[in-house]
Amino acid sequence: MKKVSFTLETVTPLFLGGADPRGRPELRAASVRGALRFWLRALLGGIIGDNDLDALRQAESAVFGSTDTGASPVVVRVWHGSLRTQSFSELAANRAGVCYLYFAARGTRREAERCAIVAESSFKLLLNVRAGVSELDNMALQRAYAALWLLTHLGGLGARSRRGAGSLQATQAPGEPTNLPSLIVRATTPDELQKELADGLRCLRQLVSTTSPGSINTPSAFDVLHPNVCKVWVVNRSFNSWEEALDTIGQVMQQFRCRYPSDYANVKAAVQGRGLNQPVQRAAFGLPIVFYYRSLGGQRGTLEGERHDRRASPLMMRVAKLTNGRCTVVLTLFQAQLLSHGEQLQLQHATVNPPDLTIIHDFLNDLDSKVARRLEVTGW
Repeated sequence: MKKVSFTLETVTPLFLGGADPRGRPELRAASVRGALRFWLRALLGGIIGDNDLDALRQAESAVFGSTDTGASPVVVRVWHGSLRTQSFSELAANRAGVCYLYFAARGTRREAERCAIVAESSFKLLLNVRAGVSELDNMALQRAYAALWLLTHLGGLGARSRRGAGSLQATQAPGEPTNLPSLIVRATTPDELQKELADGLRCLRQLVSTTSPGSINTPSAFDVLHPNVCKVWVVNRSFNSWEEALDTIGQVMQQFRCRYPSDYANVKAAVQGRGLNQPVQRAAFGLPIVFYYRSLGGQRGTLEGERHDRRASPLMMRVAKLTNGRCTVVLTLFQAQLLSHGEQLQLQHATVNPPDLTIIHDFLNDLDSKVARRLEVTGW
């Protein structure tokens, strides 16, 4: 296998900025490559472990290159025609849940609202071995394909991809490898998708398996695809559209997070200079978090890490389109460290230990009762 090409479709709107993050969306190969790197690292980490970072970098570089090893043996190319876009306001109109999940794309006094490439937009993606590369690097192409399978089955591309934006799916995959799971979703129901994900994950882990797998910490040092530190579920409900799916789940999340008044009072005390007296539970959903207090004359407080101002949410939401045209939602929870070892949360001059994932598990239980129970993907 020297090359393989696919037709991909945006299942949900894709927020992908270019030189100007709030300008016209730009779908480029570099953005896809970056997402593929993430998923390959997670897959390799589930076998190599999260302690031997040198071995992990070497295995990742063998597929996507590095400044030390040189150019990637795998070339990623993207082609598309004119792609229609929609503004955040158009996407969120009369959809409170979508508005909540995509809130970072809204306009502010200082910044224009973001636009997204609309759902059901198609583009071509090519993975091929660079000219002059040895046939032995067929393994590199297979691993790049594995990363693409993970991207199109568990993740998404661009901004707000962990909140359901940028979900991609293959509609055509001629010449895909027969020894690896198909890129095209075949499931017609959530429980069929549950099995399809389990079979695919098990196959991909076998692809990168080694005779001496490494150990994995709990929580892991980074996002790792291993059953001990990563959980995958399919929401056992079919929706008529991506809008209905994300609007439903977004409203449940908004209502759930409003029920944590202890965070409000805790952070308010820090904004007033009295310090943080306990972990801020909502930090588990990702950082930074901006708190605004009208009762304090509009004072704001931004919660972030001491050394890292950003931390992506460990919980990923992805909309999957079933073969009957209906949609469901795949949830992936990476049980990794929220911040680096010894790093604390910080707001103003106050610091406190980061929280555990209790609040996320509480939210998932809330989804079970208000939307549909989750089907856990096991046996991989």
